[in-house]
Order: sequence, then C-alpha cells, then structure tokens
Amino acid sequence: MDKVLATKVIDNARFYMSGDNCQPFRYRFNITTQTFHIDYLADQARHALVYDDSTITISLGMLLEYLKISLQHHSFDIELSFNFNGFSVFKNQTSVCKVKLTKYKNQKDHSDLYSSLLNRITNRGIYQSGSFDDIDINQINQNLTYSQCKLLQDASNKTLDFFASCDCAVWLSKRLGLDIMNSVSFIKNPVTGLPWRNLGLSAPEVFPIKLIQLHHSFYDLFKAIGASLMMKIGQRKLWNSAKSALIFTYNDNLNTEQKTIAGMEMAECMLQLTQKGYAFQPSTLSAEMLNVSVKSENNLINSTAMKHTFLIAESKIQRETLGIVQAEVQWILRVGKPTNIMNEKSKTNRLTVSKTLSFDE
Repeated sequence: MDKVLATKVIDNARFYMSGDNCQPFRYRFNITTQTFHIDYLADQARHALVYDDSTITISLGMLLEYLKISLQHHSFDIELSFNFNGFSVFKNQTSVCKVKLTKYKNQKDHSDLYSSLLNRITNRGIYQSGSFDDIDINQINQNLTYSQCKLLQDASNKTLDFFASCDCAVWLSKRLGLDIMNSVSFIKNPVTGLPWRNLGLSAPEVFPIKLIQLHHSFYDLFKAIGASLMMKIGQRKLWNSAKSALIFTYNDNLNTEQKTIAGMEMAECMLQLTQKGYAFQPSTLSAEMLNVSVKSENNLINSTAMKHTFLIAESKIQRETLGIVQAEVQWILRVGKPTNIMNEKSKTNRLTVSKTLSFDE
C-alpha cells in the first residue's frame, strides 16, 4: 500500500463514533512495515474524560472496525496488536494499537458493510413505532464474542423516564453540562463537535445552549428556572417514539483488549442494522449510571461531583427490570427507523485526512 491508497482508506474510515465527536485518535502509516499505528491524544478527548474510560475503548473499537472494513474493500486483511500497558485516558499514548496489513483471505463480500460505512449517520430525531421483526437478536449474539445484546421493545414508562433522566444529567453537574453543551456547534459544516441540527431539537430549544456557550453564568440561570424539566420533556418525547433500545453488556472479567474487540463487533452489528434502515442515538449517560453500582471506579461520577442519588437508586431498579443484574453495560442505544431523513446540514463531519493521517517512511 502506498501513500495514495492509505489516504483513500483513511478518508473512508475516519468517520468512527467518539464522545460528542471529540476524535481522540490519529493514524500513522509505516510504508516499510505496512502497518497503521493508532495514537491516542488525551487533550483531544478532554470532553470525553468526564465519561468513564469505556467510552474511549468504544471509540477505538469503532475506529478499528471502520478501518478493517475500508481495508477489506481494498483487498487487505489485518492483524491487530494492542499496547494498553499503563494506558490512561488522561495521558497521550503512541501506538496504542498496531494494524498490520496482510493478504486478504476471506472471500466474503463486504460491499454492503462498506456502503453502510460510507452512508451511516447518527440520527437523534423521532423514530417510527412498530415491530422489530427484521432484527434477529439471536444472530446478533452469535456474532458477539465478548458481549451480549438485548433488544428492548415496548419499554415501560418508568424505564423510558430513567433513560430520559440520564440524558438530562447535564443539569446535575455544571462541569458535565458545560463540557457537553460546549461540544455543540453552531457554525456551518463543523469538523469537530456536534452540529446543533443533529440533536433532534428545534432552534428555540437549542437557543439556551448558545447562550450558555457565550457566558457560563447562563447555565445557573437556566437550571434555576427549570431547564432540566424542559429538557426531559424533549428527551422523553424522543424515547417514547419507538420505546426501544439496544442494550450491549460485557461478559465478565474482560481486559481492555477484549473490550476493544467487543466494540469492533458492536460497530459491525450497527452497520448491519443500518443496512435495514435503522438509526441510533447513543445514551452514554444511561450506560454510565447503570454501571455506578458494578464498577469500582467511575470517572463520570468521580470527575463531575454529580448530584445523582435518585438516579443511582433508580438504576438498581432498572438493572432488575432490564435483566442485566451485575453485568457491566457496554452501551445503550436508542434504536428505530427515523421518520425524517436528515439533511446535509445535520450530518456530523470529521477532521480531514490531512489532520488525522501521517506517514512513517
């Protein structure tokens, strides 16, 4: 593979999902060894740091799956090796993963996955109600090595309220709230952050975010006059549209490498469902709230001083309701078929190849 082809590969693979589009990884391609090195930049993940380490692991898994699919399209296979020794989301690390190119052996046609990769979007709008007969959850689980997936349908009002409340946890911690709201972009075609049109909200509904970005004191003002309740009404409307979610949980006692591979497999599952017309809205805050009682350390709670007592109490109830008991939640995704197709202005862009790819001769 030469520089031209490597650039083409990354141009298609760079659309991996990351915490509010923070894009904390960079690619380096060594032409001599035919190896992509994945470097981690902690300062780029500064927003995602208020989340648990697992969001970085999910992002890396997504990146590797997208890179694998893009390489397979160009008739390459991969060998992965990881270096998580001493890894911390708070520190830069070069070559956290190496992706060595090998001769393509698998004759399976991946053109559909590649097409989904090129056309996938995160649609946070209203989803259609109805059946999910075309989602074969048993087949999905057969393809998962280190995790399991549940399809939640016709969720109870209490469960939907819990998810909506978790999404509104930005009002339980000023640091968390400012981190997330500062990631919303109001400029044309932003390459980082989230375009405001991607939030599934109207212009009047996002106006408070714009004011908060201008002056952080508006956060306290809007919180005092009931912004949390208004946001919950909006999030509850979104959750109520399809009343459904995909709940991915890790198997017991996994190391970071295994969790990363689980992220790759989850990404492939999402692309397969994209082929069927499904869209997803991640609810990372729901996953982290559910994990408070099962993880010894939780960066979300430790770094934000969140006032969360009522949500933790409810999370224990919801663990029983959802049938996940002691399992660590990997991710929760609101899922459904969108009622409206997103326009180009709503799509989340990424940094250009020139910003994300470098070469080692």
